[in-house]
Amino acid sequence: MYRFYLKQGETQFLFPVTPSQVQTKVGNCNETVQILQMGQANLLKNAGLEEVRFRALFPGRQYHFVQVEEGFREPSYFLERLKDYKKAQKPVQLIIFRRLADGSQIFCSNVEMGLEEYTIVEQGGEQGDFWVEISLKEYRKMQSIAYRPASGGNTLEKQPAQRPAKEMAKTYVVKKGDNLWNIAKKELGDGSKFGELAKKNGISNPSLIYPGQVIKL
Repeated sequence: MYRFYLKQGETQFLFPVTPSQVQTKVGNCNETVQILQMGQANLLKNAGLEEVRFRALFPGRQYHFVQVEEGFREPSYFLERLKDYKKAQKPVQLIIFRRLADGSQIFCSNVEMGLEEYTIVEQGGEQGDFWVEISLKEYRKMQSIAYRPASGGNTLEKQPAQRPAKEMAKTYVVKKGDNLWNIAKKELGDGSKFGELAKKNGISNPSLIYPGQVIKL
C-alpha cells in the first residue's frame, strides 16, 4: 500500500485515496549546437527540474478504501489546504511511502516541490466526490549574491551572504517496534517528552502509532 502526504510547514495531510498513477518527468537542459565542418553536437548538462503529476480523489463519503488518520474529512478540507499551500508561495513536501502487498517497504520519497497548478473536476454520477489533477515541480533553494560599488572606484565588491531561510520542521517516520517514548528519547533526547509529541501530532492514544506514520518533532 502506498501512502501520499503533502506537507507545508507544520501542516500536512494524507491523501484519502492513493492515486492510481503518478507521472514523474525529469527535465532536460542539454543544448544542441552547430559546429563548423562537424554539424550538430549535443552539449550535455545537468538534469532539469523534476515534475510530478497525478490525479487524486477526495471522496464525499467514507468508502471502504479510504485511508484516514484523524477521522474522515470532507473534500472541502483538502481543497482548502491546497488553496492555502498555493497562496503561501512556499514549497511543499511530497512524501510517498511505498509498501508492497507482502508488507515489505521499498524506498520512500520526500521531495521539496512547488505546487504549480491543480484542476478540480466534478463528474456526473459521483455526487460529493472531487477529482483533483495536481502538478508539482522540484524546488531548489537559491542563494542570491549581491554586489555594490567599491568605495572610490568603479569595481564591484561582494556583500555578505544573506541569512538562509528557516528550515522546514523536522519529521520522523515510525518504524516497526517504535513507540512515542523511544522516539522522544532518540530524537529529542528525553523520553518524557512523548506527551508533547502526542499533543503536537493530535494523537489521543500514544500507544496507537503505526509503521509509516509521519511524526512531527
